[in-house]
Amino acid sequence: MSLVSYFAYGSNLDADQMRERCPSSRPLERARLDDHRLDFTHWSRRWQGGAADVVREPGAIVWGVVYRLYVDDLERLDRFEGGYARIQVCVEGASGNRHEAVSYSVRERASHAPCEPYLARMLDWGERWGLPESYLEGLRRRTPR
Repeated sequence: MSLVSYFAYGSNLDADQMRERCPSSRPLERARLDDHRLDFTHWSRRWQGGAADVVREPGAIVWGVVYRLYVDDLERLDRFEGGYARIQVCVEGASGNRHEAVSYSVRERASHAPCEPYLARMLDWGERWGLPESYLEGLRRRTPR
């Protein structure tokens, strides 16, 4: 069975959630996606607020985690990512390794405030993964709905 790398930056930072959605998923390392910024451009019915997206912006950085998982699990993950399209990204891991990975980006963007539980999950897992404090501080400054 074929393995793929997946770059998570939103609620899928939560390794427990990832294991539920994709049982084969194993976190590899924290990583950064250059020339993109994090925004909340998707309305999530589940969260009743904005869900995270990566938007191209020169010089900006989005931090997240690279997971390895089986292709079958990636197809399962697609069902949870309604409103998103798969994209190919190249991220740099904390180890300096570069990873060609699949991620997701919103198809039809609008501006939405994230709900407090969604933002709290991102912050909790971002802290657990050791994402840079300056990045986490930017998340803390977001106004939840």
